[in-house]
Amino acid sequence: MTVKRKTSGWMIILMLGVSSLSWADLMTFNVNESIPDADPTGLQNTQTLSGYDVSIESISVTLKISGDSLAFGGDFFVSLQNENGGYSVLLNRVGKTASDDLGYDMNGFDLTFSLGSNDVHLAENFSPTYDVDGLLTGTWGSDGRNEDPDTVLDTDLRDAQLDVFNGINPNGDWTLFVADMSQNGTAKLESWGMDIQAIPEPATMALIGLAGFGLLVGRRFMC
Repeated sequence: MTVKRKTSGWMIILMLGVSSLSWADLMTFNVNESIPDADPTGLQNTQTLSGYDVSIESISVTLKISGDSLAFGGDFFVSLQNENGGYSVLLNRVGKTASDDLGYDMNGFDLTFSLGSNDVHLAENFSPTYDVDGLLTGTWGSDGRNEDPDTVLDTDLRDAQLDVFNGINPNGDWTLFVADMSQNGTAKLESWGMDIQAIPEPATMALIGLAGFGLLVGRRFMC
């Protein structure tokens, strides 16, 4: 009975320790730079992460773009890339379809992109909400259509969503690219950010396992 109580207590400690290994890191980058109008070379913002001994389990991304009354949401192409692998298309001319070549006319975005949420390209099909400045708000699935912004349609394959980053090391350069693909209107990239859900690398897990084994052996000798 004594051995069973000790083993049960150790197992509880071990399970609590393992469950605490999965963690999240939320970061926001304030940019406040103008987006060139009708210029496919766009604007890039690169942020460098370091010191992470983990691999990405899942990721969500925040984005705020503000514009005047002529900076339509359907003008913008936005992508995110990590130097270790992964390229996701967050926005690609939202609302652009075979019957609507211009897309949606909201004045910008204040969004969170999360895997499994409603497709932002067809936001008006899902009772969207807007703030007082006319920015589309809420949590949406990334556009994911890795297609030429001039020809993209809602029917294109969504093969560049946020799950492309799952399993990679988050260290290194993360580059957000924003382009205004249509003339008229001025807009600004105010901020963007990431919420990384991660798990330790296998080597770290092995070290934790060895430490736990040592603690268990020590407890037996102390009994």
